Order: sequence, then structure tokens, then C-alpha cells
Amino acid sequence: MKVFAYVLIRTVPGTSHQIVALRSMPGVISAHSVFGRFDAVLFVSADSVEQLSQRVYEILAKQPNVIKVETLVCMPSPAEEPVIQRKEEIKLVTSFHCPSCRALNEVDAIVCFYCGYRFK
Repeated sequence: MKVFAYVLIRTVPGTSHQIVALRSMPGVISAHSVFGRFDAVLFVSADSVEQLSQRVYEILAKQPNVIKVETLVCMPSPAEEPVIQRKEEIKLVTSFHCPSCRALNEVDAIVCFYCGYRFK
């Protein structure tokens, strides 16, 4: 099963473009410079966690301007179950208010269920 990870990288100011240039390396799906606590984010794939670890090390070991690295390994998502379409009958109920007590009654009612008023 393929393993995916986001690699968050803090670099020396002004050098994140060197990390983004690594997007052509094998296993790097995408690479972006970002604003915030980190300066660059890589999205990396591998066939196993061990290979992922090795790949991240190979990518970043040659980069002298890397200050901090944090790797977020993606959890596998469960296979989606097919949605079964159920056809349900929709029964249209029309109702009206009793003139005596204002309770809601069905159209074919003869007597108000609440107060006993007889409809004409």
C-alpha cells in the first residue's frame, strides 16, 4: 500500500526556493513555498514507511539551509462503501385546523381528534 506524507520544512530566510526546486525528485508529488511557521511543504509518496523515511532523508540531507523538518504521515482512509439507493414512497398528507380548537387534523377526518368537534 502506498504511503503519503506532508513534509513541513523551516529554512534559513530566503532559501525556500531551493526546497521547492526538489519537486522533480522521485517520490515528490508537489512542493510549495508557504507563509507561516514553516517555509516549504513537500507532498511525498513511497511504497512503505521505511522507504518514505529514507526518501525524506535523501531529499533533505543535501540541503544545508534546512533548520527544522516535521513529517506528517497520512493515515490510510477506509474504502468507501457503495451507497444503496432506497426508494421510499412519499405519502402526501394534507391537513387543516379545527375551527373550534385550532388542532391540526387530516383532510378526511370526520371528528377533531383533540376536542371532538364534528366536521360537516
